[in-house]
Amino acid sequence: MFTNRKRNTTAFTFMAWASFIGAFLAMFIGIYTLEEALSVKGYYAVCALFLTMSAFVLQKVVRDNMEDGYGSRKRNTTAFTFLAWSSFALALLGMFIGIINLQQPLSVKGYYAVTALFLTMSSFVLQKTIRDNHEDDALQAVDAAEEL
Repeated sequence: MFTNRKRNTTAFTFMAWASFIGAFLAMFIGIYTLEEALSVKGYYAVCALFLTMSAFVLQKVVRDNMEDGYGSRKRNTTAFTFLAWSSFALALLGMFIGIINLQQPLSVKGYYAVTALFLTMSSFVLQKTIRDNHEDDALQAVDAAEEL
């Protein structure tokens, strides 16, 4: 029986959403205001979106594989797990190669580096929080049905 205790408080859930939205907005405001050609801005936008999506997928795959354990059938194939890890590594690498090669002062490069790391971390936290809350709600519904 579930103890009706949620893994994430409302404050933590809010923080996860707020940090993700803040990081996402900061990255794209920075890209929008960057004084570079549209092709350069497009490169950073695509890298930021790729980094965000690959972080969500990687967090899901890692958690699925940990929950599945060693004795049961895995939800994610070895190929998909490799794809998740490699796409995340490529997205991170692509973003930082672009930052290193950006013809801007170190302060601007630092802004993009920190924002990329913040966006990555907040993507992991948000994906975990959404999944935890969804699982907790499902368990609470089962407990409520059992009490009837």
